[in-house]
Amino acid sequence: MGIQLKGVDKFSEGIKYTKDLDITIEDGTFLAIVAPTGTGKTTLLRIIAGIQPPDKGQIIVDGVDVTNVHVRDRNIAMVYQQFINYPSFTVFNNIASPLRVARVPNAKIKERVQLIASQLQISEFLERLPQELSGGQQQRVAIARALAKDARIVLFDEPLGNLDYKLREDLRIELKNLAAERDSIFIYATPEPIDALMMASHVAVMYDGRIIQYGELEDVYLRPNHVKSGEYFSDPPMNFMDGEIRGDTVTISSTFSIPTAQMEADLPDGKYTFGIRPHHISLETEVSGENMVKMDATVNLAEIVGSDTTLHLTHDDMDFIAIAREMRHFDLDERINVLFDPRQIHIFDASTGDIVLNAVEVRQ
Repeated sequence: MGIQLKGVDKFSEGIKYTKDLDITIEDGTFLAIVAPTGTGKTTLLRIIAGIQPPDKGQIIVDGVDVTNVHVRDRNIAMVYQQFINYPSFTVFNNIASPLRVARVPNAKIKERVQLIASQLQISEFLERLPQELSGGQQQRVAIARALAKDARIVLFDEPLGNLDYKLREDLRIELKNLAAERDSIFIYATPEPIDALMMASHVAVMYDGRIIQYGELEDVYLRPNHVKSGEYFSDPPMNFMDGEIRGDTVTISSTFSIPTAQMEADLPDGKYTFGIRPHHISLETEVSGENMVKMDATVNLAEIVGSDTTLHLTHDDMDFIAIAREMRHFDLDERINVLFDPRQIHIFDASTGDIVLNAVEVRQ
């Protein structure tokens, strides 16, 4: 039981927004669709909801073809980035509105609204109008209305995008807890990998209208199958460096190379793209180890992020990011040394972007 998309395409003015989408989403899944703006996330949600029909392919829900079923006849709820509430309704009546449409008895409506309001911490606002609430509270009302319907499928289109950091953090926790209490399928579209990392059980990475990788969260994160999967599903984005393998040497720049034995890479000679996550690159003073290699770098920018410092660095003609595990001051153009384990490097085909050697497999 669940959702199946079979060969789904969507065109608009000659542009193909989704391409050959094939995916099966099982009951109880919290799926995060991760991709930048303009890659088809919202279009995919609208197709699942029935707001836009696909130009090709099928949507199967619990074994039933719903491709041509009207949005009103699908047991689906959707939450948008902009909080959409009825301005003349109280919070209670906003949340209750889909239940009244479904002719749920009044006693059951009251019980349901109070339960959802309590879960989303808006019980004290039930008699207020939406305009009397903050943006974060209004979004909680919109989410509560979607959840009150007890829909089979709940779709979220970047619902936390307009909220400040603390509100986003709180709502991530609440949504994850709410999803765990239901058999519903939650599908959450976001350009922010941190949303997926904090909430999702499964991840679909989209690129150019296609789902290029889908699976359980940990597997997708640890085993990116394409350069774009490593780039989009990493916070900060994975560092990529072009280079080549010749014999027993990996050359990444004119001034930096690594023995292939140290990288444990047994690959044919040729050009490759090498990827390593920022948190696998550390200051020389922070780590040590026999397999570590050292690279000198110039500081372009240092950002304090929580208790860490994100360093934007340059070596030769390569720009990359490293993480210092403490709050530190760095001067512009300061020269530092960083260390990393070459076995943490993913290797991708330079022409196709497909994975050639996964760092997880090297370390096992």
